[in-house]
Parts: sequence; C-alpha cells; structure tokens
Amino acid sequence: MKTLPSVRTTAAAAFALTATALLTACGGPAAQDTAKPAANASAAAGTAGRGARTTYPAQVANCGRTVRVERAPQRIVSFFPSNTELLLKLGLGDRIAGQTWTNQSPPKPAYADAYRKVKVLAPGEISREALLSARPDFILADGEYQFDGKKLPTIDDLAKLGVPVYIDSAFCPKTTGTATLDATSTDLTSLGTLLDVSAPAAAAVADVGKPLATVDTALKGRPATSAAMVQVVDKQLYALAGGLYSDIVRRAGGTNMLDKDVPKGSNFAPLSVEALAKRDPDVLIYHYTGDADRAASEQWLKEHLGATKAVRTHRLVAVPAADFSELRAVDGTLALAKALHPDAF
Repeated sequence: MKTLPSVRTTAAAAFALTATALLTACGGPAAQDTAKPAANASAAAGTAGRGARTTYPAQVANCGRTVRVERAPQRIVSFFPSNTELLLKLGLGDRIAGQTWTNQSPPKPAYADAYRKVKVLAPGEISREALLSARPDFILADGEYQFDGKKLPTIDDLAKLGVPVYIDSAFCPKTTGTATLDATSTDLTSLGTLLDVSAPAAAAVADVGKPLATVDTALKGRPATSAAMVQVVDKQLYALAGGLYSDIVRRAGGTNMLDKDVPKGSNFAPLSVEALAKRDPDVLIYHYTGDADRAASEQWLKEHLGATKAVRTHRLVAVPAADFSELRAVDGTLALAKALHPDAF
C-alpha cells in the first residue's frame, strides 16, 4: 500500500448481497444485455497510433495471479490518484467508470482537467455497494488489502464475476519490501496488453527513462545524502522504508536511514521520536495527503524533532503520498533529487 491504513477511514459495515445481485452489478447476464460486442468495444477506444492490437482473451501475471480479460475493458475503476493518471496517460479517460481515494492527493497539473472529469465514486475507501454500482469490468488498485471479502469482495470472487483486478506490482504483498522503480514499466506493459493500448504504453515506458536519466547524469559521483522518510498519522510517527520507497530515495541521491526500522517484506512501521532523533538525518522527507495534512505534519515534526539537523537546517521535504507509485514515482524521483541536491540541477 502507498499510505498507511490509519490514514484512510474504515468502511461502513459490509452488507450482504445475493449472488444474483452481485452478477448484475458486476456486469453479469443482466448488465451484459447492453454491453458492446468485443470487436466494437475495442473499436470504441479508437485505433489511431495504437500499434499492435491485443488478441482477446488476454492475460498477464500479477501478484502471483493470472489476470485475464475476455475483451477490452470499457468500465475501469481506478483506486488511487496515480492509477487514474496512468490511465489518462494511456488515453483511457473515456473508459474510466470512476475513481476512489481521491483524498490522498490532488492531481498533477498535467492531468488536472481530464482528472476532474472522472467520476469520484468515493473520496476515500469505497464501499461494496458503491463499487458494484459502478458496474466495473476491470479494477486497477493500489493494493490487495481492501479486497478482504468483508469491505469488498475478494479478488478471486471478483474474477469469477467477470471483474479482473490488477494490483500495482510495487505493492504486491510478496514483493512490497523489495520493489523498485522497474515496477512502473512492468505495469505499463501489462496494462497495455490487457487494455489494448500497447503503443501508448510502450511510449510511456520510453518516457519513464528520460527523467531518470536526467537524475543519473546530474548526480553522478555525488555522495548520498542521509535521509529519513516518514509520515505522521494521528500524532504517531511512522517509518516509510524498503521496497519502492527506499529505491526512490536511493535513485534520488539519498540513503534512507530507516531501512532497518521496517520489518522485512513491509514498507512501514511505527517509529519513536527518540529513535529518529538519534539517527539525526540530514533531511526529513515526509508524506502528506493534502494542504492541511502537510501543514500539520510539518508543525508536528518541528515541535518533536527540533533538535535534529534536518529541522535546524530547514531541510524538511514534503512529498505527496501519491508520488510514490506508478508514473508519479518517476516524477517524484526527479523532484526528490532536486530537493536533496539542489545545486546539481
């Protein structure tokens, strides 16, 4: 997951739905009466610049599962701002049925206009009813944690109902602690196949390398800056480390001093103020979800860690929580590199 569970509000108590209702809501026999034939579904997405077309059914490996689609999805539900922006990058705005977790970050300026046209199904955690009412035929999600069979149907149950779920590969449970920026290209390629947008996906993969090459060139030969990546949630400090978090810090010219404070296979853990003060990093990198959270987190860090070098030298770097997944992870790496090594750019 990209933000801590306690940041997000817990869902209302799950309610029971019959198998018939589930099938209808998810595009089963009742919903499919008005669905487009497979060939027309692909055509509706447009053909210009598409390159090689996907042959359906199509499938890819994801988080130890096989994600299979029978036709080009036309009602995609996006979990998390970075996933919505990725879909927009691939030219799929007209095929997004809705989005959730919009309270985790405002959109990037480049996507703002198109982003605001996407229906918000829930600003935070989505309910079972709201998800199924959107009649999704594909879900792009930021993690498996929500599909527990209580708040939402399980991933396997949704697949049986004709609603495949693709998880950001950097946050697959078995690889969360070891993921790298390569996950972005993996997801672009896989989604290009599943969603019949291989050419835009290949172009996006090529684009991923450009800002990273800029970073590598600018930082060549420079010593790493000691940093600590954290988040403040309900006045509790958390270490964010391992996997994609620490790979981004490393690629941006830093060393995340909190790698040993997070259990193996995870990417966050509670952290005491005393432990962080003892490490005394040169830079404090802190996640935030909005302007109010940013201001409150900065104030909390200054009050509780005022004696650290980072606070004393005014090196607190605020980063949107959504900047640490998919295409935002690439842009986030460049932005963080400029913050850690401002004289190199």
